[in-house]
Amino acid sequence: MANKWCVVVALISILTTTTTSCGNSDNNTPRKVTAAVLSAPYELLLVADKKWLSSGNGIEFRNIVERPIEGLPQPEPNFRVTTLSPKYYEGQYLMYGNIFIADINEKYTSTEIEVKHDVHATPQVVVTVKGPSSDDIMIHLDNRKDSVLSIFNNNELKRECRQLKKNHSANVSKQMAKVFGMDIFAPKDMDTVFPHEGFIWATSSSKANQNLCVYTYPYSGEADFTLERIIEKRDSVMKIRVQGERDGQYMKTEPKYTNGKIIRRNNKTIFETRGLWIMVKDAMGGPFVSYAQLDTINNMMVVAEGFVFAPNEKKRPLIRELEATLQTLKLPTKKSH
Repeated sequence: MANKWCVVVALISILTTTTTSCGNSDNNTPRKVTAAVLSAPYELLLVADKKWLSSGNGIEFRNIVERPIEGLPQPEPNFRVTTLSPKYYEGQYLMYGNIFIADINEKYTSTEIEVKHDVHATPQVVVTVKGPSSDDIMIHLDNRKDSVLSIFNNNELKRECRQLKKNHSANVSKQMAKVFGMDIFAPKDMDTVFPHEGFIWATSSSKANQNLCVYTYPYSGEADFTLERIIEKRDSVMKIRVQGERDGQYMKTEPKYTNGKIIRRNNKTIFETRGLWIMVKDAMGGPFVSYAQLDTINNMMVVAEGFVFAPNEKKRPLIRELEATLQTLKLPTKKSH
């Protein structure tokens, strides 16, 4: 079956469940909250003194959640931030999905980070940094910035996963079951699927084109959980399966702009890779994110990857939805024949 890139052009769309408390208190009070958050995806309310936010420490505090997303071709912030003075923190502002609070007060004798979930709405996370001075809280945050950002990002991915569970591509699920004996919840408009032995490629029909690839290969040892091996396998598979309109055109990883790390999610070890892809002998390219993990029943590496081709479009919502898709992957429950 032809899987040339011209087909795509013609179609032209939680915390590693290591919910971190940053080494501090996670004061969740069991309660049932049913009200849905009112904020849009990847919006964040930052509650802090407005004058302080214009200071050096305040700017650094804000940058924790506004820094650019890793692995995108153009800088895009992790969150769109709305700032609010503490005295106005009430009413509809309590219904934001992501709330980041700087509570600086001399009454505190120590500095801590407090994480609460679903306080006023769901899914919601409220992170409060408490301390006696501006310098104290920034020193305390110095090596915890990534963890704080992950808490907010994984709250959004949790929301994305909920939506995908309710509304996803039936065709992708059908082909995943047929080819791999697995399932995954892909975006609903990802309605075109190219199945092969040990590989599927699904693509959306929207202008902001989203793609999902899943492939497997025999597990050969711990080296399979290294960036070098992941890129090597990715390039060998994509060169065959994701080709361009003309001969000699195929997808390739840009290793200079690609990073990977091992994460733990749902008690599974996953090698997460983020970076950029290009089409050899063509001007096409974009971001991708992949999860590689071991199917222990069949002793096979399973790689699920989302990549985007969306010239002149914002990539954040597209790649984040694909990352949530990867988190819905269900590995085989029995040995393949």
